[in-house]
Amino acid sequence: MASQLVWVITGTSSGIGRELAIMALKRGDKVVATGRARSLAKVAELKAYGADILELDVTSPLEELRTIAENAVALYGRVDVVVNNAGSFIAVGALEEISPKETLAQFNVGLFGALNIARAFLPYLRAQRCGQIIWIGSLTGWVGGPLCGMYAAVKHAMRGLSESLDDEIAPFGVRSICIEPGFFRTELIADGNRAPYESRIADYRERFLAVNDVFLGLSGKQPGDTVKLCALIVDIVKGEGFATGRRIPRTIQIGNDCYHSVKTALSTSLATLEEWKPVIITTDISQPKDDADDRAVM
Repeated sequence: MASQLVWVITGTSSGIGRELAIMALKRGDKVVATGRARSLAKVAELKAYGADILELDVTSPLEELRTIAENAVALYGRVDVVVNNAGSFIAVGALEEISPKETLAQFNVGLFGALNIARAFLPYLRAQRCGQIIWIGSLTGWVGGPLCGMYAAVKHAMRGLSESLDDEIAPFGVRSICIEPGFFRTELIADGNRAPYESRIADYRERFLAVNDVFLGLSGKQPGDTVKLCALIVDIVKGEGFATGRRIPRTIQIGNDCYHSVKTALSTSLATLEEWKPVIITTDISQPKDDADDRAVM
């Protein structure tokens, strides 16, 4: 892989996408920063750091995304890193009361759109026989929570998709890596990034108010430093810093809170697996005994 990389990053108007674009540029790389039409003015501010700007809506039809990918590659003759970051909004509500339309919107932006971005750029990465697709997952890909189940479902699915893709494209020298941050100081859980809650079932109303209070109390006070997160992501992609000489795993959790939450989740799963092992391992098809065994019993 070239020492100066060319990045394409979706969702760069704010948060992780914006900071990652700035960090990659500061480290000497090229960045194609993208965003939807309504946020393009904010994305265009990255020109001051040296970024190229393209309009891109991840929910666009695949053929449109293929054209955008072609235009992105034409800027520098190649693309080395594609970051699927767009999709930072949360459909809030109990799974029973969230509508099919709201469900599809969450998956379209957070998962299906990201998959189509990968589909659009993979032909170029395969042809180069090098490159990386980075997926910005979440702690919620391990630990769900009440009234955020749809977002958690997207992030659970993202990890599985990324890991499967990594197996498929590794023979071509291309990697798929899922980065799963904990709570970092972005606008993700602010009111503006949460779909307006519609209380359709009264039984869930009180629970929503409690969860909403948690969000309001945490917003702007998240423990994670987004600049440090993005510096680490660039290290991982470039194989520098702690990543020097290391084989990069398919999935990496980042953040003190994420480490402890995922460790607890894995420990709980392992304990459950061992507790239920006596019945879990009893469901294979029984093998017929051979004649010698039958005679020995007689």
